[in-house]
Amino acid sequence: MSERPGVGDVDDARGGGRSDPREPVEPSSPGGAVGTAGASLLSPKTLHGLAPLELRARVVADALWAGGHRSRRFGSSSEFAEHKVYAPGDDLRRLDWKVMGRLDKSYVRRTEDETRIDVVVVVDTSRSMAYAGGARGALSTSKLEVARTLAAAVTYVALHRGDAPGLSLFAGGERAQLPPRGRGDALAQVCAALVAVQADGQTALQDALERVCERVRKKTVVVVISDFVDCGGASLDALAVLRRRGGDALVLQVLHEDEVDFPFDGVVKFEDLEGSREVQVDAPLVRGAYLDELHRFLAAVEAAVGRADGRYALVRGDRPVVEPLAHVLGDARAAGRR
Repeated sequence: MSERPGVGDVDDARGGGRSDPREPVEPSSPGGAVGTAGASLLSPKTLHGLAPLELRARVVADALWAGGHRSRRFGSSSEFAEHKVYAPGDDLRRLDWKVMGRLDKSYVRRTEDETRIDVVVVVDTSRSMAYAGGARGALSTSKLEVARTLAAAVTYVALHRGDAPGLSLFAGGERAQLPPRGRGDALAQVCAALVAVQADGQTALQDALERVCERVRKKTVVVVISDFVDCGGASLDALAVLRRRGGDALVLQVLHEDEVDFPFDGVVKFEDLEGSREVQVDAPLVRGAYLDELHRFLAAVEAAVGRADGRYALVRGDRPVVEPLAHVLGDARAAGRR
């Protein structure tokens, strides 16, 4: 039995005929069956055709939950939310004697205020996020569009779990900020802010993270969505502040497939989207060196996330977003309750 039993809408196959579905159960992962045919169709290009953005969020969330069980929607602050294993110092008045008699183990009842987590989604909206390819002769989905989908999906999942999602959009500073709220219109407000913003300016990730970390409370999960271009892993050291305050970091690094595969041929001119630099190279000659540098860059970002005890996933612009989301969100709620 887990030390932090989850709460879910339990069916007969999982619950074994329990009379109260709120009794302690093993936590289920939202990534239950991400390998299904439905999930494989959720490419960024397909999702981009879905409007409004709220619909995209619901489609991705449904794929995350395929084959699993959704968490119960929490009620008011005085309403029962879940059980936890009794620990010295817990209020004895909250002991659930009925459950203790059935399971021969002491559990206390927790309310929504004790379990609610603030989930702050930090989205990079700098100019480099506008990149939409072109190496194969046609534009595809931009990195910012992928980031919008990811941010909306995280918001939807947070609301469904009874948590309070917030949003921070940054580029050369914080461009917009929505404080964490658990109200029903939170998804619409987040999506409206995401749709309104355009990719512009420089990254300035470290400043953005420091601002967010100054505002967070204990039991906060910060989800960072960025390409991390022109900032490197050192900028993520600000996440260590979040960890010291009892929060957790989830990082989704969004890269276009051109940036990952370097499929260019012939002599190509590259422009710095966040500066004025231009360079012309023979693509086949520099491909090997570029890919080596890319791997070092990705490793540096992942290592910085690891130093903050966070979770990291790479999101390619040409692949379904469900797998990386399932990886970083799987135990996020349990981590936030620590």
